[in-house]
Amino acid sequence: MSPSPGDLESIGGYALVERLGSGGMGVVYLGRSDSGRRVAVKVVHAQYAQDEEFRTRFRQEIAAVRRVSGAFTAPVVDADPDAERPWMATLYVPGRTLADRVNTDGPLRGGRLRVLALGLVEALRDIHRVGVVHRDLKPSNVLMAEDGPRVIDFGISHAVDNQALTVTGRLIGTPPFMSPEQFASPRDVTAASDVFSLGSLLVYAATGSRPFDGSSPYLTGYQVMYEAPALDAVAEPLRSIAERCLDKEPAARPELAELQRLLRTLPGAAEPEGPAVSGVPGVPGAAGSAGTSHQVSHPHSVPPGLLTAGGAGETDNTHPGHSVPSGLLTAGGAGETGNTHPGHQRRGRRITVSLAAAVVVVGLTVATVRTGWSDENDTSRSPTAPAAAPAVKPPPKHVRWDYQVGGAYTPPTGVQVVSRSHEDAPAPGVYNICNFNAFQAQEDAEGDWDPDLLLRDANGKVVYDKDWGEAVLDIRTAAKRKRIAAEVIAWIDQCAAKGYQAVEPDNYDTFTRFPDYLTANQAKAFMKLLSEHAHGKGLAIAQKNTLELVPDRASVGLDFAVVEECGEWNECGEFAEAFDNNVLVVEYTAKGLSTVCADWSTTLSIVRRDQLVLSKDTNGYLRETC
Repeated sequence: MSPSPGDLESIGGYALVERLGSGGMGVVYLGRSDSGRRVAVKVVHAQYAQDEEFRTRFRQEIAAVRRVSGAFTAPVVDADPDAERPWMATLYVPGRTLADRVNTDGPLRGGRLRVLALGLVEALRDIHRVGVVHRDLKPSNVLMAEDGPRVIDFGISHAVDNQALTVTGRLIGTPPFMSPEQFASPRDVTAASDVFSLGSLLVYAATGSRPFDGSSPYLTGYQVMYEAPALDAVAEPLRSIAERCLDKEPAARPELAELQRLLRTLPGAAEPEGPAVSGVPGVPGAAGSAGTSHQVSHPHSVPPGLLTAGGAGETDNTHPGHSVPSGLLTAGGAGETGNTHPGHQRRGRRITVSLAAAVVVVGLTVATVRTGWSDENDTSRSPTAPAAAPAVKPPPKHVRWDYQVGGAYTPPTGVQVVSRSHEDAPAPGVYNICNFNAFQAQEDAEGDWDPDLLLRDANGKVVYDKDWGEAVLDIRTAAKRKRIAAEVIAWIDQCAAKGYQAVEPDNYDTFTRFPDYLTANQAKAFMKLLSEHAHGKGLAIAQKNTLELVPDRASVGLDFAVVEECGEWNECGEFAEAFDNNVLVVEYTAKGLSTVCADWSTTLSIVRRDQLVLSKDTNGYLRETC
């Protein structure tokens, strides 16, 4: 990939000759030493270099990789986490990720599957023997080198000497490849968690499908915790081996030594292949839902809820095998980003639904959609704009409320405001907010969008929010924003027809995760289209998270805020001031609830939900208030 404006030319004595990829937390370069040695250099974005907790997380990643030495990992050769721009150089390994390999060439069979399986067992053996648990073993973190697989990206690994930063109450990982205990008890994960992830990864490698693959991150997490894996397409003997690896009880899973013996029974004959496995170094593609991974995460990312519906669907702009510095994934959160806190994705923010099913408004035309529009690059307005719009009524302030975007149920006694997925009907007798994904395509549904409306990298590959497996929509031009809005506005009309009083467009903060492509001005221009249409329908519209754009809320036309974890991250004050206390807060941890209740219980509307935002009477449901 050609250098971009502002790219560094050198760091730590390494000439940075080519940009291999980038993500929300940093950039990966191909570097050369004075002797000509090639390395992959991760350089942290300047804005995150001032975050001491991020530096600490980065130091831990470096320490974890240095501790692991084996044929199936990519070792650190140099690093400086204390530099003005923290960086780390690892051995450069040409090759595609497993995600890209399966997506491009199809599932692995015969000898190739056997080599992959046994190589990954050896990699885990080397990782575990030094007391490290990887915690994010997935197709995009496995590099298919010519001499065998490499496990990469230790940004969210857990070691016995770094518990202070890994027991913050957040789930860490990528939902389709996480273990049940990563959802239920993230503080207590052991090496058995990686064995569970390996089972999911091998099923994907052998079939191209994931054993846990719900229609939303919430459902995927629920399947991991409570449902049997989908293994019908897996042939023996791998099926029986995978069943044992995917046991819900960690103690019932095979130890690595036993697993190695079991995997030796896999067929050894190599299957006919198309393109070579290793491929030419570059930015792998992700048609459909697989691609390179290398997540850019951070300790504040949110895997807790369910972050990455990733794996086959995680694609990012980084180079195979050389991930940008990782921290926590987020809910889910699965790694990339966030509002004020780098990489901090919020957990309850996504419900993915069928785009085709959602577009139910008959007769919606471009002319209709353009009514009353304005845009940063297009100041024209339709001459057919209505003379007067219905009155818009924001939600009442400082009331009991409930966040039900993961599944609707009867609101608890005293609740006056409820937020639900636009798939669900509003709750009777309360103020209802309609939640939908606005800036990204639902997981595995990018095919419902015109191909040119999906954001693409310099090689023409679709850019994904890897923590959710969602293709990012291309809002970079006025024309594309209007075409995308024409689809999203159908959901707004659907919400109005159902009787909702307000809408909550999610992923306003997508631009913060993809700064190489998107800007804040583009996000604001697109949101303004949605707010004008919502107001024309008599609906109030919420700003979801995105503290960076709070100063612009009035000009964009946003009426109130729905904020995840402002108590956890000490952001409530800024939202309260900007929205005149019309802020609905959802926390996911006891610490966050305690903090926000202590400071804002007499001012803001506050609820704590379980990290999967489950419906009532479902195992794992949690709801608390001040």
